Amino acid sequence: MKIRLHIAAINSNNINNNPFQPGSSDVDWCEPNYVVTEYIAEFWNTVSNIFFFLVPPLMIILFASYSKRVANGITILWILLIVIGIGSVYFHATLSLAGQLVDEIGILWVLMAGYALFLPSIYSPPSLRVQRHRFTISCIILTLIVTCFGAVYPYANSFVLMILGLPAIAFIVIHVSKCDNRRIKNLGIHCVGMWAIAVTIWICDRMFCSFWISISFPYLHAIWHVIILFSSNEAIVICAYLVIKYHYPQANLVVYAWPNEEWGWFTLPYLKFHDDTNYLASPTNNFVTKSIV
Repeated sequence: MKIRLHIAAINSNNINNNPFQPGSSDVDWCEPNYVVTEYIAEFWNTVSNIFFFLVPPLMIILFASYSKRVANGITILWILLIVIGIGSVYFHATLSLAGQLVDEIGILWVLMAGYALFLPSIYSPPSLRVQRHRFTISCIILTLIVTCFGAVYPYANSFVLMILGLPAIAFIVIHVSKCDNRRIKNLGIHCVGMWAIAVTIWICDRMFCSFWISISFPYLHAIWHVIILFSSNEAIVICAYLVIKYHYPQANLVVYAWPNEEWGWFTLPYLKFHDDTNYLASPTNNFVTKSIV
């Protein structure tokens, strides 16, 4: 009874006039609201974002030597993943429109930042190939336009984001298939496979909610959070490898696994240059990839 009164109180307000008001979003996932606690709308959809706060900081540390030598802004992607986590927690805890927009716009920015950082010049318009910064500026302008569009028409955001993500998946599939590094190939297969599973889970949660409710398992969206985070992280690692090999085929990049190789797929992949020890001792005499994008 207390939960019903709480929801009724939310709905009785002019929630559409205040995007920060709990319940102001039109999106409501399959998980029943305010069941575990009266303070969190979708409890499991909220706590499942924990990996957005654990994995990116660790990856920033693991990629410290890579970032120092390449300096292409890859750290921005993991920072944006943390922003997505913040937005997702806020959204699922309150079901507010403001939380939805932070979540979805964060996804938009991480996708566009990935294109700006990793997309080879061969895929960009001829007028933008010589001066890479023009392509980056174009990505920023396009992102701002889509951000404004998403704020005005939030109901279209999920579909726009799915469409924007398809070229990234296609890029990984095409270039991983040509890669001669077996570990990157396997990582690419695993990444795309997890992405396909995650998208299927997302669709099933939206389309067949009544079924999941009937079997008392309305938690698919929480599973989506976990799978898509690890798939996105692997995509960043793969693209970080491919972009170096595209510009510097002679570069000796090595794929490592944290915490150790024995954990198999339950590890975090990361990259280091084979001569990192020598580079730290004499950085001017070793492989340099500063500002390649």
